[in-house]
Amino acid sequence: MRFGPETRALAHDVVDALFDHVEQIEGRPVVAWRSAEELRASLGGATPMECVKQILDNAIQLHHPAYMGHQVCPPFPTAAIADLVISTLNQSTAVWEMSPIGTVIEQEVIRWLIECAGYPATALGTAVSGGSAANLTGLLAARACRPDRRAILCGADTHYSVARAAAIMGIDEVVKVPTDDEHRMDIGALAAMLEDRKPMAIVATAGSTATGSFDDLRAIAELRDRHDTWLHVDAAHGASVLLSPSLKHLVEGLDRADSFSWDPHKMMWMPLSLGAILVRDGVWLRRAFEADAPYLFHGARASDNLGEMTIQCSKRADAVKLWLTLQIAGTEPIVRALEHVTEMTRYLYERVAASDDFEAMHVPDFNIFCFRHRGDDALNARLREDVIRSGQAWITSTILKGQRVLRVTMINPRTEREHVDAMLETIRSLRA
Repeated sequence: MRFGPETRALAHDVVDALFDHVEQIEGRPVVAWRSAEELRASLGGATPMECVKQILDNAIQLHHPAYMGHQVCPPFPTAAIADLVISTLNQSTAVWEMSPIGTVIEQEVIRWLIECAGYPATALGTAVSGGSAANLTGLLAARACRPDRRAILCGADTHYSVARAAAIMGIDEVVKVPTDDEHRMDIGALAAMLEDRKPMAIVATAGSTATGSFDDLRAIAELRDRHDTWLHVDAAHGASVLLSPSLKHLVEGLDRADSFSWDPHKMMWMPLSLGAILVRDGVWLRRAFEADAPYLFHGARASDNLGEMTIQCSKRADAVKLWLTLQIAGTEPIVRALEHVTEMTRYLYERVAASDDFEAMHVPDFNIFCFRHRGDDALNARLREDVIRSGQAWITSTILKGQRVLRVTMINPRTEREHVDAMLETIRSLRA
């Protein structure tokens, strides 16, 4: 198969179909629910465009304004266009000579993120596949700094990737610190635990998966200093608030962390996948990945071989997506979207708090909010399933402080108040 007239024509047809799909999205259900068996039986088509249409018709429609589900965004069009460029050129950025321009762009993007965070010139970082890889990388840097320690302290609501990273590293002591009434790491409990052990690292969270809560990073950093350990912050979801003057207070103290994760593919509206890990003193990032590979890494280019700072060898030039978006539009669309989804989350909270049939489980800091119907756990679990199968909205569910709750992530900048109201009415209509 070659690039030629037929594939060019198909590419034009696909682009037109994608733009039509997004522009007409409100005429579709959020998902046309079908079982795995039904989907498998229907796979295939007589023409390439019939195959493409089958994918479009059966996808979860993240661009639909009634999508309020997982932390997966409807990407900006500039970033989606960049994805086509990345895939066509297929550059591997682990080694400078395989992608000189991709390497330079990633270095520029990472330096920009470092500056946004207020990190010093000694900081280094790299693009990774997402928060899980970033958290693992941050903890590997922590171990390089403190190889004689084996324990990790983290909040009770910490993302599961931290425990998974510990298992990969052969660390079996992952101690959960209780959370307070605001679902943040309990500082008093953390202080008491630190008196009994000297951990390799403390892992704080900025934008937890369950509730979107932000730990008190300044207080945790002070405990880190007192007990001479490493502070890693899982800010995969929340770090993007650094760009917003009205929201950046949520991550006050992030600049004092030794390392943190940041996912532009969440709250910067980049397509999957684009995560990043930033390390305040870059020497520990390099030491974590020291390897003898003369067939790839050459001393003269050590500072430009991104593969020397990551577990990835096959490394896609994903930073191009963010770079091109910033070149075309700057940060204004990102900031506007951040503040809009936060406003919609607050509106949902106010509607729930004022109702007789719903109960707010917390006051949202950002764009994640948990609430429940005033019924039992079984009812709330059923309501979530019924909502998504109806195709009228998409929400999620979790267990919070022992209760089954409904969970919303406002992540679509198209979502307006009328869509929030309609989602609540859908739940009410399915109550009977």
